[in-house]
Amino acid sequence: MAMVLNNISRSSEQAVKIVEMLSLKDCQMFLKLISRNQEQGYLAAVLGNIAVTDGGRELLHQESLFTELISLLTMPGNIIVRRNIARLLRNLSFDTKTHTTLLEFLPQIVYPLVGGEEVEEDDMEKLPLDLQYLPEDKCRESDLQTRILLSDTLFQIGGTFSVREKFREENYYVLLKNYDQWEEDMDARERIQNVIYLIVQEDGKVDLRKDGELPQGLEKEDHVVHVERDSQNLELSIENRGS
Repeated sequence: MAMVLNNISRSSEQAVKIVEMLSLKDCQMFLKLISRNQEQGYLAAVLGNIAVTDGGRELLHQESLFTELISLLTMPGNIIVRRNIARLLRNLSFDTKTHTTLLEFLPQIVYPLVGGEEVEEDDMEKLPLDLQYLPEDKCRESDLQTRILLSDTLFQIGGTFSVREKFREENYYVLLKNYDQWEEDMDARERIQNVIYLIVQEDGKVDLRKDGELPQGLEKEDHVVHVERDSQNLELSIENRGS
């Protein structure tokens, strides 16, 4: 049944119809089944599929559901679940109304990108408690696509002023820079460099496109960053020319 639902919900039009039939309790049941290893890959994919719809995003970012949902982002032994939860987060991030909720769970979103590198004590004290003093053998997310989806999520929510403030106040730059230096895939590196650029640039001067060109180090033929200004918020999107 879950496989059929996944196949149907891949269509955005069908996803809208499915959301109309789902309740909060239905989604909570999905999460319980996933945590119990029952059709977990398909059900996680369904949640990711419905997150492309307005109704799906409104349903999924409710805090009563979101706490359990984001815990699956570090579910051991199942790359498919982790990847689909990361895809869900990325889809949620396209709607600025979800950014307040995503901001509350920022440490959990960043956690999979963090390794066990040594951090200076002064820098460590500024980090969120959940990201302080991680063990030296702490491993990053092994799945490349999950890492890319999380970077895209951070980039999208970074278009909101309060998120950029949080990035800076809690010293996320240090962790994301370590990840950038660790990452070997050039596409993934450019995605996280987009986020780092948002953090280090002074507000009012953030402009990823100047005369149609990206800054040096952010050029990528297949991924073009678009920025539109709106007061203190930035509307950010990545156009994938290869899809």
